Amino acid sequence: MKIKTFKYSENFCEENIWHLCQNPELDGFTKKVLIISNSSRNCSFRFQKSPNGDEVVWWDYHVVLLASNHESQLIYDFDSTLEFPSSLKSYLEATFPTDHSQESKDLPGFKAITSGDFIHSFISDRGHMKDDHGNWISTPPKWPAIGKSGGLPLPELLDFTNSSKERIFSFEEIYAHIEGVSY
Repeated sequence: MKIKTFKYSENFCEENIWHLCQNPELDGFTKKVLIISNSSRNCSFRFQKSPNGDEVVWWDYHVVLLASNHESQLIYDFDSTLEFPSSLKSYLEATFPTDHSQESKDLPGFKAITSGDFIHSFISDRGHMKDDHGNWISTPPKWPAIGKSGGLPLPELLDFTNSSKERIFSFEEIYAHIEGVSY
């Protein structure tokens, strides 16, 4: 699969993944949208496209797609410089190395939303991409904003505190899942 064949708008990962969830090439897969962040909204990712050429990019949040079938578990990350798609195991190992040098507050947390729920309930008003004066921080996508009403507004999905309505998985829990360990 070639990235250029998909709808993509820089800095709008959640909308890019919303469109990808509906791609017919992935119909044979069970799909989960992974929202990755933490309570400090400061999470490091390796192997991400960076205008500065930095090895590590610090995102306030990032959204990727996990597509699974009986043969494989694949991560689709439009902003990664790794293979597209990457196996879940190689993506996690490369993107989030476990060198224990990070403070616990900076470690990634994961929310897993079924693609059906994400497609039908996600709302992006794009307000997070405007400054205090209403100016765009990043040019918005050419397609209309996603969702008018639903139970998954972006600010709620980005709540990685104890008040979150969705379960937050630790890195260890996500990694244990791919190793087939019950948590």
